[in-house]
Amino acid sequence: MTDGSSVCADCGASGRFGSCDELFGVLLALDHERRQPWAAFHSVNVACYLLQHRSRTPEAALAGQWEIVTTFVADGLDAVHRLTAERVRDNRRGVRSWLTADRQPPPPTTTVTTPSLVTIEDVSVDGTFPADGYHDRMRRWAESMTRGQAS
Repeated sequence: MTDGSSVCADCGASGRFGSCDELFGVLLALDHERRQPWAAFHSVNVACYLLQHRSRTPEAALAGQWEIVTTFVADGLDAVHRLTAERVRDNRRGVRSWLTADRQPPPPTTTVTTPSLVTIEDVSVDGTFPADGYHDRMRRWAESMTRGQAS
């Protein structure tokens, strides 16, 4: 990882534990190994990251990612698992309704001049994503987006 010499243009993270892309790589490695608690949050991890890093996210994917975050905040992780299982079933049938234009779009994201209060850097704690408190940190990350930067 880097020494944190540059602020993220998308979310405003300081970079003190590496770039957001590097931190996301660490997080994906944990959840792709099916290690807990990270694996259970895969959909929410990806959705939060993509919503805060819109320069890397196709416009058509934003509404579907927003639905995951708002489902998590409103109804919890089990509801997200049901939603993503439904999407997998639909995808196998060639249906991708979450990519349609009639979905509720997410609100505008922040910029470096108005950084997010909770970023992947905060969820990582020290760049390692410790298991202790991970659920609470994920909840704060998702809630910060749905409440317009409240922590």
